[in-house]
Amino acid sequence: MTTKTDVHAVVELKKRYTPACPSFVNANEAELIREVLEISARSDIELQNARDMVVMMYGKWADSLRQKDNASTAMQMMDAMSAIIHVIDIEKSKRGMPV
Repeated sequence: MTTKTDVHAVVELKKRYTPACPSFVNANEAELIREVLEISARSDIELQNARDMVVMMYGKWADSLRQKDNASTAMQMMDAMSAIIHVIDIEKSKRGMPV
């Protein structure tokens, strides 16, 4: 059982997580993502809901940055989103869920 809503978890993750290296997730980052999103406590549907919320919120944040002509920060936001999705998809794969 999770202790926070998907929105609150994603906002918390945005505040706490910035990839150290583009296109790479290290073990500490993956653990932070798993911890903040409470991945192990989620049912399959809750895990998919969290993934969908990450895509929606990070996508909107990146779009907003692009509209403000801040492409480099938007790319960092998309890189973070990709890393988070990767960690979630690893868990989905372990559970036998489609990725």
